[in-house]
Amino acid sequence: MPTNKFWSDASLEPKRQHRWLLYIGGEPIAGSTAGTVGIPTYVVKKVDKPKFSVNETTHSFFGHKFYYPGNVEWQEMSFTLVDPIDPDVSKKLYDTLISGGYGAPESQPVSTVSKNRLVSAFGNIITLQQLSPANAVLDQFQLINPWVKNVEFGSLDYESDAMVDITVTIRYDWANFSLIGG
Repeated sequence: MPTNKFWSDASLEPKRQHRWLLYIGGEPIAGSTAGTVGIPTYVVKKVDKPKFSVNETTHSFFGHKFYYPGNVEWQEMSFTLVDPIDPDVSKKLYDTLISGGYGAPESQPVSTVSKNRLVSAFGNIITLQQLSPANAVLDQFQLINPWVKNVEFGSLDYESDAMVDITVTIRYDWANFSLIGG
C-alpha cells in the first residue's frame, strides 16, 4: 500500500488544466521549420490533448472470440482561439488555406489543396507544452505533419459582448510525447 498520498503531502502537485502553451507555426522546437501561420500563444483559449486508439482484429475459434491489437490511429485534435484585431487570426487561418493551394472559383477554376503545402504553412510541428506551477515545462506533445481540417470562424450576436472564438480542427500523422522536467 503506498504511503505517500498527494492529498496529505503538500510537496506533491498534480498537473493543472490551466498551465499550458500551444505553439502553432513557430517556437519552440530547434531545427523545425517555422510556418507562415505564426499564431501567438496568447490567443489560444482552449485545446484538446492528443488522443489515439488501437484498432482490433477478431479471431473466432470454436465459438469463442479472441481479440488482438491492430494499428494505432491518432485522432483529430481541436483548439479554440480568440480572434483579435491585430494580429487578425481569421486572416492567418484563411492564408493557410490559400498557402495549401486553395483558390476561389473566379481566380482559380481548379483548386487542389496539397498536404505538403498545408503542413508547411503550419510549420511541420505543433507543440503542446504542459507547465508546472513555476512555469517550467513538464512535458510536451509534438504533433507531426499537422494540417487544418476544419475551421469554424465563430458566431456573431447583437446581444453579446463576448469575444469571437475560432475553433480549429487539425489532422496530424502522429504525436511524440516527451518528459522535459519537473
